[in-house]
Amino acid sequence: MDIETTGLSTEYCEITEIAAIRVNEHFEITGEMSRLVRISGSVPWRITGITGISDAMLRAEGQSLAGVLEEAWGFIAGMPSYAHNANFDRRFLDAFAGRTGKTFRFPLECSIPVFKKLLPKRKGYGLPVLAEALRVDGGGAHRALADCRVLLGCLRKAHGMAECV
Repeated sequence: MDIETTGLSTEYCEITEIAAIRVNEHFEITGEMSRLVRISGSVPWRITGITGISDAMLRAEGQSLAGVLEEAWGFIAGMPSYAHNANFDRRFLDAFAGRTGKTFRFPLECSIPVFKKLLPKRKGYGLPVLAEALRVDGGGAHRALADCRVLLGCLRKAHGMAECV
């Protein structure tokens, strides 16, 4: 799972995009969901520069946060869920679930400890660093679904490398 936001603060910033990929035990994709979220404010120009998500996109394609949170919750349906740097995503998802009256908490595990175990002693474990080291195509990084795909590609490669050791 991955989200995009207008910044770093759950108090002042908003979620602009939520995406998730469902996989089976062989890391094969069995489902995807990706939604833009309508926000009350505007997307800062620096965020549009990073993600490509603009106010016009959110006005045209954005859905209500409550509806997208409900869909994401149903999509993960109690299955093990991972996000890269999950604390960031979980803080936003849980904070906004609470603000929209939803009582669920997103059970995201962080993928960074998985990479630290499978690929010890790396200089860094950021997703772009891992993708480059593992030769996983970024395919439009800093969009939620693209980042989910990159994370999945990195997990596939890291698990394959660990099996060879």
